[in-house]
Amino acid sequence: MAEIRFEDITKKFGDKVILDRLNLSIEDGSFTVMIGPSGCGKTTLLRIIAGIGPQTSGKVFLDGEDISGLPPAKRNVAMVFQNYAIYPTMTVRENIEFGLKNNKVPKAERERLVTEISEIVGIRDMLDRKPSTLSGGQRQRIALARAMVKKPKVFLMDEPLSNLDAKLRVGMRTELIELHNRLKTTFVYVTHDQTEAMSMGTKIILMNKGVIQQEASPRDIYHDPDNLFTAQFIGSPQMNVIRFGDSKACYGFRPEKVHVHNEPGQYFYVRKGTIVTKEMLGSETIYQVRYDGNSIMAKSLEDTLQQGSEVYIGVKKENILLFDENEQRVRADDVRYDAWMQRL
Repeated sequence: MAEIRFEDITKKFGDKVILDRLNLSIEDGSFTVMIGPSGCGKTTLLRIIAGIGPQTSGKVFLDGEDISGLPPAKRNVAMVFQNYAIYPTMTVRENIEFGLKNNKVPKAERERLVTEISEIVGIRDMLDRKPSTLSGGQRQRIALARAMVKKPKVFLMDEPLSNLDAKLRVGMRTELIELHNRLKTTFVYVTHDQTEAMSMGTKIILMNKGVIQQEASPRDIYHDPDNLFTAQFIGSPQMNVIRFGDSKACYGFRPEKVHVHNEPGQYFYVRKGTIVTKEMLGSETIYQVRYDGNSIMAKSLEDTLQQGSEVYIGVKKENILLFDENEQRVRADDVRYDAWMQRL
């Protein structure tokens, strides 16, 4: 078991409050991804788990045990950093077994663990080489192997793929998913890349300014956002949002839910507009359509409409989301829902 629980966690840097009485549970065996804009507190929270950036107040529990006062080496967690943090003067083998030597693990056991783990991450034939002779992806595997030999209860990963090129990131995402499935260990992963978050996580924790905006599965956080921040942060292109007149209340719909045609069609929400821009992206096309002073994005599999054309956009009722003056979601069971929908 490796459930992590935060109880009233506050973190300050001087007078600046980064986290304020935060409460959160991370499920045992989950691949939990923390995402949010820079400075939102996600890396701070990861460092609190590791013990390398202790909280100002509050408690951290691992499997029900209060680890708030334990030093990093006693917490049974392993952290993989963005810059790998491997030793350039050591061989791959020496990097992997460094922590084992410090913990006085016998040589035979060290050799067994290094062989086993290097085989899993695909670097067994590189054990006698120096990191400088390896690619970024191979160096990342060294960092993973060094974490894995500790047999930790929790793996902490701080943007571990951000230094890799796009093609290699895709491959490493797949490998990390497979690694999690194999180890069945709790993974806590920090990223600013929503593609990583949505493709890898079993649970997403979206943060902003030290506050958790929503905790949900990738599917739910995309299709059923709790608030306007979540709705606009997740998704590319981001959700189209239109205000109700001068009110702060608004409604929104995702670009792929917008149907663009030469005729009005049978939709709940229909408007006539003009295609302002057109981006052909291989299998799909992004249209920017302007109408009634609004500009929205529509994602389509069709590439038949031209820039400057007059068109109709249509959106089904179930694909329109409502948000109140406080940017909170107004769902179908809310007494305001029907009246607000009629305003469209």
